[in-house]
Amino acid sequence: MDIVEALRASDSPVLVTHRHADRDTLGSAIGLRELLGRGTICTPDGVARPAQSLLETFDIDPVTRLREITHDAVVVLDAPSTERIAPVDPMSPILIDHHEPDNLASRATASFVDTEAEATAELIVQLAGAADWELSPEAALPLLVGLLDDTGFMTEASPRSVTGAVELFGALDDRTADLPKLLDQSRTSGEESARALGTLRATGYRAGDLFVAVTHVGGYETAAAHALCDAGIDLAVVCSDQADGFRVTARASESFVERRSLGGDILPALADEFGGNGGGHAGAGVAELHKASQAEVEAFLIDHFESELGLTFATEV
Repeated sequence: MDIVEALRASDSPVLVTHRHADRDTLGSAIGLRELLGRGTICTPDGVARPAQSLLETFDIDPVTRLREITHDAVVVLDAPSTERIAPVDPMSPILIDHHEPDNLASRATASFVDTEAEATAELIVQLAGAADWELSPEAALPLLVGLLDDTGFMTEASPRSVTGAVELFGALDDRTADLPKLLDQSRTSGEESARALGTLRATGYRAGDLFVAVTHVGGYETAAAHALCDAGIDLAVVCSDQADGFRVTARASESFVERRSLGGDILPALADEFGGNGGGHAGAGVAELHKASQAEVEAFLIDHFESELGLTFATEV
């Protein structure tokens, strides 16, 4: 594989996660660093709370800017666009990702992009096999954490993901004891508040058996989206004001994904309308918009769904 040769040729790679790094992007970066035996990890906008235990377990102090270190290659993991890794802006990255392709794919000198994969960690396992790299316990542990997290602890796993997880479990050896603290699912008070406020503030729409809800929170957008999905919503849209724009976080059920893809259709359409960038998976993604409001996003989405799906939505009280 060309990407294997590109990785082998790098003596001092920097491994870049997406902004607000989760367990998959950070676990992939740590796992790849262990496989290569070298590399510096860069987290452009910090690390999400659930993933912070990975930093502690592997004693990692990541950088946040490329200028902080000397490097000869930039490897971007689990991010399709420059907006997702800003302010890092590599001209010729090596790209490993499982999202719908965006502007990083056209820039990449070598890439491994597979939208059928459930997690980027799954792709790192495949690279290890192709390169004949030893899957040590230190590499297997962060990769397994990333794979389990992005598959909902295997509740949404494909057969290929299950095979990868089995291989990683088999390679853990005595690092199995580290799994419980790395997979802690307890919620902070902020997450609990976001779940409650997001549900209370939501405006619901229904067309036949399809339910859509739009809400607004000040933080922990993913927690709010999961709360709505847990309540049976087919598409949860969570808006939040950011210092440099407006963020839309979305999660969708399988029945919604059968109609439209969030990462391939809906979130890019939002970015085209309001300026910015949007993408992700079929059932999950984020749009970072330059200028918008919840009312504008809500109106656009309902019009878009009615036009594209041929449905008429009514407000649910």
